[in-house]
Amino acid sequence: MVDDKKIAMTPAVEISYLKPEEQALLVETIESEQATPSLSQAQRMKKLSQSGELNEDTMLGIMSEEKKPEVDKIVLTSDTLRKYFPRSYTPKQMQDTIIKLLDQWLKKRQRQQER
Repeated sequence: MVDDKKIAMTPAVEISYLKPEEQALLVETIESEQATPSLSQAQRMKKLSQSGELNEDTMLGIMSEEKKPEVDKIVLTSDTLRKYFPRSYTPKQMQDTIIKLLDQWLKKRQRQQER
């Protein structure tokens, strides 16, 4: 499944610690739920397996949980931003200024759309 890009490597490593019969059950659950486990789900299944508590019901319960949507991130490094700010600005001051400018830009766009 990793080779076919159906499951990420890190959850797959955690799943590799499951017993062969648990892995077979997981494959069935993946197919029935049309979902692959997240890292935290795989880690919980591994822990339950090690304590002898992983069974079809607990696995189905974990796999049927609604996953949090992936958060899109935008990362701007200090190097990228530094040329726009005085050297004395702290990262917090830079962030505050950026947010303030974005708010002004948003208001300007809204005014333009009202016309």
